[in-house]
Amino acid sequence: MRLIDFIFVESTVGLSYLCMDSFIKQFTRRYDCYRFMSPLLRGISYGRFLQSAYYLLLNVSYVVDCLRFMIGSFREVPPWSMCAPNSSCLSPEDVMYLCNNNKTIKFSKTSAGKYYQEAFSTMDRNALTTRLFMTGVVWMLIFFIASVAEDTIIKIFKLTFVVRAVSTLITMVFLLISVEDHASQAFSIILDISGPSTLMLAARHTCYAYGIGLLGPYDFGLMSPYTMIDTAAVISVAMFTLLAFLRSWIVKTLVLVMTECIILQPQDLKTHILFYAILPFSAEFLHAHKLYVFYLYGNMLMGTLIFVTNLVLLLSKFLSYEFRSVKQIYIVGLLCCLGLALSVPLLIMMSNLSQKKVLTFGIDMMATYLGGLFVAIVMWLYGLGRFATDIQYWLAFRPTRFWTISWALLPVALFAMTIASFVEILTLEDPMAKWTALGWVAFTLLLVGIMNLKVMVGFLMRNNLAGLFKANKHYGPPDSEDRKRRLYYSEFTRQRKCRHNCLVIDDWFDCNHKTITLDNKTTLSSSSSEDGSLLNIYDSKTASRLRSIGALSPAIQIQT
Repeated sequence: MRLIDFIFVESTVGLSYLCMDSFIKQFTRRYDCYRFMSPLLRGISYGRFLQSAYYLLLNVSYVVDCLRFMIGSFREVPPWSMCAPNSSCLSPEDVMYLCNNNKTIKFSKTSAGKYYQEAFSTMDRNALTTRLFMTGVVWMLIFFIASVAEDTIIKIFKLTFVVRAVSTLITMVFLLISVEDHASQAFSIILDISGPSTLMLAARHTCYAYGIGLLGPYDFGLMSPYTMIDTAAVISVAMFTLLAFLRSWIVKTLVLVMTECIILQPQDLKTHILFYAILPFSAEFLHAHKLYVFYLYGNMLMGTLIFVTNLVLLLSKFLSYEFRSVKQIYIVGLLCCLGLALSVPLLIMMSNLSQKKVLTFGIDMMATYLGGLFVAIVMWLYGLGRFATDIQYWLAFRPTRFWTISWALLPVALFAMTIASFVEILTLEDPMAKWTALGWVAFTLLLVGIMNLKVMVGFLMRNNLAGLFKANKHYGPPDSEDRKRRLYYSEFTRQRKCRHNCLVIDDWFDCNHKTITLDNKTTLSSSSSEDGSLLNIYDSKTASRLRSIGALSPAIQIQT
């Protein structure tokens, strides 16, 4: 994937979606706010819930494999560096000996290649039992982390981020010292823009990185409701891009170190075999190779474990709003039990390498489809202008043209990605992959349709079909006074300075007059007729809390 493609998609699609979704949660301080913004979003929220649950199960399998390889790395000789007696595989020592004699070999003949095939391509009873035991351990860890207090969870998330960032910097420094030439070559390859375009691959990575089509972020009530969300989103994207670039640099450098001695085929450079076979074997050729192995699996284990824990918390938070009588700790426990039960068949399916990609085609398409529907309802049905006014009312700044154009075109971009994914599914040669993806798409669409049909029937029974396309009166900040201010808020009235003729000099004027507030029974004409002097403009009455911020009210408020 080209770096320029990822940055382009990330800075347009990912950044604008993150800012929009974060502001909605910041503005409403609710996690079930979508049904108040538009009743049609209720069904879409259930579809996003289903996508998040499926994505959770897929990522748990990666946590299990990371934990298994992390434990294996503590052995004096890791299992991917060992060869069975009377076998034809080559250990790292054999490979280095051949490399010193200017001989290269295929990766499939190495001990890492043999171990990878045995670990992930066979239905060995011992391997499956080990993975099943690790799966139970992972779900127990998820439950323990998700069941602690929210303040503690936030501290764990922050500590994990700091540890991963610092370990990435330390590993990068070690690589620059030990293999400077390979690191320089890897840097130039990453920045190369002459390769073929990879926009669709960049779009998939952006969707998963920024939660497009999933339930989205949640701040656990610790973020200030007046945080400048646009600045926070830009900083978050910049930090994510920088750390992702450093990790890609490390991976590319390790791959280049291996290519001096081993011939890598295109199928050997896929993500799964790269991470669980090539990279740990490549670390054996470097000094302090344990450091690189600990970094690879420790960093991946911490990041993925925290990510799936966050997904469990998001799912439980969503269900706690739907079933308010059930405590959240019980919902978390139920989700972990269901996750463990559903991980068993998924674990068996993912033991076959040919079936790994089969499970992701459907979720790739539905992520962009549900994300596009969500943005379309917000920006086209709720209204882009109304959404921009929400931001101006709450954060006191008007979104720039970049944000408005990005939000207006974001549904089009996501729907275009959906069409491209659907065409890719139809052109699949593997019938199992095609029908599995189409089955998941049909199941998700059925769930979304049933939930929206239920909402539509409710509006029809109340003879209020038009209400299906309108925002609920409860949409907005949790405080009723804040919602009233938003209801009567008008930027034109807030910026109005005066109503009488002022002296204009060089296209600017400054009246510097106080606010006049008249009772309902009086009018501007009657007030002026009683006293023609301009001195009465300095006589003002005490304004209510609603009028003090320039909002419209039953009493006429005029700025002079």
